[in-house]
Amino acid sequence: PTSSEGVTISSGQTIEVGSSTSAVANSITVESGGSLTITANSDLTLTGDFTNNGTVTLSSDSDEFASIIVGGSSTGDIVYNRYVNTQGSGEWDLIGAPVDGLSISSFVTNNSSPLAASGSTYAVGVYDNSDGSWTNYTSSTVASAGNFDIGKGYQMATASGATMAFTGTIATTDQTQSIINNAGSGGSRWNLVANPYPSYLNANTSADASNNFLSVNSGVIDSSYLAVYGYNADGTGYTIYNNTSSATYIAPGQAFFVAAASPSSASLSFTEAMQTTTGGDDFIALSVNTSSTFYLKLYEDQDFIADTRFYFDSNLTLGLDPGYDAGSHSQSTAIGSRLVEEDQGITMGINAMGIDSLEEATIPLVINRAAGVAFRVSLEGATIPHGTKVYLEDTQQATFTDLRAGDFTLNPQSELSGMGRFYLRLGSIALSVDELEDSNISIYKQKAEKHITIEGLSNVTKASVKLYNLLGQELLSQDLEANISTQNISTDGITTGVYIVKLSVNGKKITKKVIVD
Repeated sequence: PTSSEGVTISSGQTIEVGSSTSAVANSITVESGGSLTITANSDLTLTGDFTNNGTVTLSSDSDEFASIIVGGSSTGDIVYNRYVNTQGSGEWDLIGAPVDGLSISSFVTNNSSPLAASGSTYAVGVYDNSDGSWTNYTSSTVASAGNFDIGKGYQMATASGATMAFTGTIATTDQTQSIINNAGSGGSRWNLVANPYPSYLNANTSADASNNFLSVNSGVIDSSYLAVYGYNADGTGYTIYNNTSSATYIAPGQAFFVAAASPSSASLSFTEAMQTTTGGDDFIALSVNTSSTFYLKLYEDQDFIADTRFYFDSNLTLGLDPGYDAGSHSQSTAIGSRLVEEDQGITMGINAMGIDSLEEATIPLVINRAAGVAFRVSLEGATIPHGTKVYLEDTQQATFTDLRAGDFTLNPQSELSGMGRFYLRLGSIALSVDELEDSNISIYKQKAEKHITIEGLSNVTKASVKLYNLLGQELLSQDLEANISTQNISTDGITTGVYIVKLSVNGKKITKKVIVD
């Protein structure tokens, strides 16, 4: 049929949208006794209504998902057989219901065979960002669990990797999910949300210039974390997908984390206009844009621990570029970086900069490792110009390691944490351990803190700081401790406003503005 034609599947008829097929119609009515199946790598788009009085089944496997988009109204249930990863250490899945009106209790009962369980505890659970905890349903709590909240994410696992049946109606209107930043009250900024539709969603601007998840929700997601954080399901944590990634699509029933901007509840939106039948795998195997990028990966012997990514393109800055820069999901990650300008103490998982930064830049690195555990840092996946120099500077050892030629290795004699010791030097910048640069020092005031933080003073023998208001009046003057990388200056008694911090370090003057709020 075409998008202007209606289709009726009569009793006794079995129709399949076959392998790699994109089908269209104006409307479909499946009569009692009729059957429609959409295979794992196929899709159906209706410009009009969907009515099901028979059986409609959508299929998936570990890397392919069926998709249906209904432009009009929807009546009757579908069954979405959604693949869910196996149980095991780091192998669970983050899943949301791709249908509406599904009782969690009936879902557990109907999927009792593939669903993993341990005694009376089921492998279906919720995340609470008020305290960062996970709670699984049990035989005694599932009866009162109610329905799956579409747009909300859940942790799930099957006994050995299999599909589970989600039975319910197709959502045909825009959906919202409440998110909140509880980081300032003992909780977390992270919210587990999910695609509420049995179709793919455009995630970033490469997928659709305007009708994409990140653009639509830029006002409620923290600008330092404007990205989708997909679980890797292999023990390595989360991969960040934003506008530095190639066209990214969120699979039906795929759950993921976002960072809320506000300590008050805000509505995250999933709109009908984001829907698309384009897509493939879930986050476990999605690729990223390979234009002007590289990774620093940290290993212990041959064991991969963590990585951080650097991305370069036109019209980007050394400061925060929301949707391109993205903070690490874990701020205690083994390796990350800081913004060269406008640093607010956030360890970045993706540090995006202008293409001219490849000619000359000094980027603060963050390495968090225990004492006495040897590690190495490797430059990998580089698509930057072959002649671009990439050095890792260790200010304590006064060394520069050419990462193009080999890995940086270290067995730290004391615990490593935060920034101030390690820097990444790009391009033709002169290498000198004696010259202190502005980019080596970070001065910022975080909203939740009652102090100004100064970082990067690990090899400084003499330093002092003064604080001025915009009228030039000196409000504070004090000496700093020698060779202490991170030091705090109290803001108690200082009113809200913009202030000037003047730092004197080994005879060099560094001036930066901070906002006290």
